[in-house]
Amino acid sequence: MKTKKDKKFTILFVCSGNACRSPMAEGLLRKKLFQQFKTKLKIHSAGTLGISGSPATPNAITVAKEKGVDISGHISKGITANIVEEADIIFVMADIHKNFFTNNFPGIKNKVYLLTNFEVENNEQKNKPVKDPIGENLTFYRQVINHIERELERFIPWLQVLIEKKLKDRI
Repeated sequence: MKTKKDKKFTILFVCSGNACRSPMAEGLLRKKLFQQFKTKLKIHSAGTLGISGSPATPNAITVAKEKGVDISGHISKGITANIVEEADIIFVMADIHKNFFTNNFPGIKNKVYLLTNFEVENNEQKNKPVKDPIGENLTFYRQVINHIERELERFIPWLQVLIEKKLKDRI
């Protein structure tokens, strides 16, 4: 269980296999928030399928690199109770992932959000899942990473305020 002594704010991105969408989201958000929060923030990802030890897909690595993000060292991991407990906020890519938490971790539903349905105004993509690009071509991967990036950009200002507030409360 997180204590006030553990001052890092922890963000978890979740998809199915933890080889495409969630590592791309993790890398993008880390790039966008690292300078501001450095050691006060932990951003990571996991998958509902429980696959551990696999790298990000080559296409995910390529499109992330095009955005200035290096996920070439990513190794997949499955969801565990410890990962869930540690997270302050969990962003999932589709309803199936949200349902996974409802079924397996019902006590944490207040910190699980569909990435495209996060509670910020003016969300034209509301309730639309981030499509799974596994097995698709680079063009499709580019569409997916652009979708993820648009969603992150939409709520980063709100997220920055939340992180600052939570960190202040932990002092």
